[in-house]
Amino acid sequence: MFVYILDKLKNILDWYLQSSLHVAFATAALTGITYFYADLALNWHIIAFVFCSTLCSYNIVKFYEFVVKNRHYKPTLKAIILLTAVALGFCFYLFLSFQLATQLTILAFGFLNFLYVIPLSKKSTNLRNSAGMKIYIVSVCWAGVTLLLPLLEAGFSISSDMILKFFQRFILTLVLILIFEIKDLENDAVELKTVPQNIGIEATKKWIYFLCILLFTLDFFKTGSYEYQMIVNALLIGVIALLTYFVNTNRSFYYTHLWAESVPIFWYLLILIADLF
Repeated sequence: MFVYILDKLKNILDWYLQSSLHVAFATAALTGITYFYADLALNWHIIAFVFCSTLCSYNIVKFYEFVVKNRHYKPTLKAIILLTAVALGFCFYLFLSFQLATQLTILAFGFLNFLYVIPLSKKSTNLRNSAGMKIYIVSVCWAGVTLLLPLLEAGFSISSDMILKFFQRFILTLVLILIFEIKDLENDAVELKTVPQNIGIEATKKWIYFLCILLFTLDFFKTGSYEYQMIVNALLIGVIALLTYFVNTNRSFYYTHLWAESVPIFWYLLILIADLF
């Protein structure tokens, strides 16, 4: 019975990760961090949109080709397709309630996501499979959606502080993707020319450590600091450094898709706990 329960729990966890719910919670957490730093009340419409749009975009990227080429799906995939369709409907509904600047920004990132999956012509490739492009496209999208959308909808204008925050969010996402690339080194196609493929695992780890130092430093140039900021940032960087140190090509699926993608959620929880004091 105990083994049976564990197996069922594992199946639920696998579906939770495969359905992109976990990564959607991660981007929602980053959006919550934006509101915290900007000293704004949470806009649940924006947070719901970020959550649903992340779920949709990731599932479309993962399952688009398979769904197009096949007609018969497992029940688990049918549930993911249904979940994605519902989330897409929410995205359209919420989109209509946003200000024009927010809507234009959403359309810009939506077009970028379209190019990430579907090439403009038969002779070209999509951005996902373009050599060396993937990590930067994803980092720009994460930074833009979790930072620009909340601030633009709240009426903030583009400022040096916003640019600094965007750059920090970009670095955080880039670091997490590099951890993924180290773990997936033996499975990634050579044509992708990932960072570990180009410079090796150890050099990639050193690059991540440098980016972590930069991430830690930049946070203190932003407005909206709080009392326990240095402790929270040190814990955040410490967790990322540990994930980087122990990552290798033999790590399980859960190492990146569960633990590495939990970093934004962990960061937000640390901020909320620190704010209680």
